[in-house]
Formats: sequence, structure tokens, C-alpha cells
Amino acid sequence: MSLNNFDYIFSDGELERYIESKLYDAWANTKFKGYVYLGPKQKGSFGEAFVERYMLNRGHTVNKRKNPGHDRLIDDVKTEIKFGLCVTKDKKLLPDSFILNHISKDKDWDRLIYTIINSNESDFKMIWFTKESFIEMINTTDIFSHQQGGKSVNNDDYMVSGQRKILELINHPLVKDISEW
Repeated sequence: MSLNNFDYIFSDGELERYIESKLYDAWANTKFKGYVYLGPKQKGSFGEAFVERYMLNRGHTVNKRKNPGHDRLIDDVKTEIKFGLCVTKDKKLLPDSFILNHISKDKDWDRLIYTIINSNESDFKMIWFTKESFIEMINTTDIFSHQQGGKSVNNDDYMVSGQRKILELINHPLVKDISEW
């Protein structure tokens, strides 16, 4: 009796072991357990809900967006929301190493909130900057870089990645702590 293709391909268990080896969740013992398995859109929705709850808990008003160019109206300010857990390498969390991506200067937002979560909850940061500050940083620093083809495909998405550039962003004078909202 011959095995069908899938039975043969999976017969030695190597492919199942490969998948299992890649399903590591460095956040398994935290409130963010399972976050790593969410898709990009789900992660974005989670981040938006996190920021909404955070801001509501601090007495701010939060309303639905007016259009797809931003995520929420916070205190009547069109706000883009970005959220990230520190990246994992070799099954270890890398403190202050994040990826902030898909920031567009042509979208309809006035402020951007970026929430970054290190492995220790007390090392959580929430920062913000205006669109004007973003454009100034693009023009005067190397913190942001074009994403996914950039200028060659008329894409205005920008990103920041890596510990050095994230720390430069956090400490830039145009970037404010959420307490200064």
C-alpha cells in the first residue's frame, strides 16, 4: 500500500518537530502570552485597544476614528497608534529592541503614540510625537528609514528598527512621554 504525498512527506515527524520548534513564546509567563501568534492586523487592534484603555484610565476621552488615516481620536486629536513588544532572538527577549513600522506622512493623523513593552512591565514606555515632528526627524536624522521599496515605488511608509535607533527616537527632543499629552 503506497502512502499519499502528505503521509510520505510527514512520515518521519521532522516537519511537525520543525513547526513545534518555531512556536516559542518568550512572553508565555506574562500578560502578553500568545501575542506572538497574532497576525499583523490582530496585533494592531490589540495595541489600539491597549492604548485606548490606558488613556481612558487616565481621564482622556477616546473616540472612534473619523477615517482610515488614523486609529482613534484622543482628546479630539487624530491619533495613529503603534504598539510593540521587544523582539526575540535565539529565544531571548532583547531589551529596548523594537520595530516601529508603517508610519506614513501622507495619512491623516496629527499625533502618533508608540507603546513599547520590555520583558519587565515596569520598563514599559509610551511616547508620542506630532506629524510635524515626524517630518522634521525624517529630514534631519537617520532614525527613520523608508520601508518596502521606499522612494523607488513612491511609498511614504517609514520605519525604525534596532536598539540604537529606537533609543535615539525615545530620547529625541521632539518626542514626548505620554505624561506630557
